[in-house]
Amino acid sequence: MAQDVVKTMLAKGYVLGKDALSKAKAIDESHQVSATAVAKVAELSERIGLTDKFCAGVEAVMSVDQKYHILDTTKSAVSATGRTAVAAANSVVSSSYFSKGALWVSDALTRAAKVAADLVGPGGVDCYANPHDIETREFSAST
Repeated sequence: MAQDVVKTMLAKGYVLGKDALSKAKAIDESHQVSATAVAKVAELSERIGLTDKFCAGVEAVMSVDQKYHILDTTKSAVSATGRTAVAAANSVVSSSYFSKGALWVSDALTRAAKVAADLVGPGGVDCYANPHDIETREFSAST
């Protein structure tokens, strides 16, 4: 119980000293906070039959699942969906349209790189050069 309080405080951004957990444990043991809380929950559960009702609910859910195979059907549907998605992705990647498009993009990037290299020239850009010279420099966009 004390550990949960410390974890919650840390999660909310509080900075605790090294001995915070041991002090919290000592306070909990001296005032019997955890033990009292556990006893009250057990008493309430026994009085209203909470544990029995919970177990009956779990058994009912399991019975419905066994009768209608909901878990198995859900697993099969998820598995089939995953297989379908993988098959679709493989179809797209192995498609001739995809490969032609990839080659076209690659070629376009190669041409753009060549144009940029021709624009800059072999020595790179001279930051102090006359801007007019750079703007009027001729270059070829063909490969």
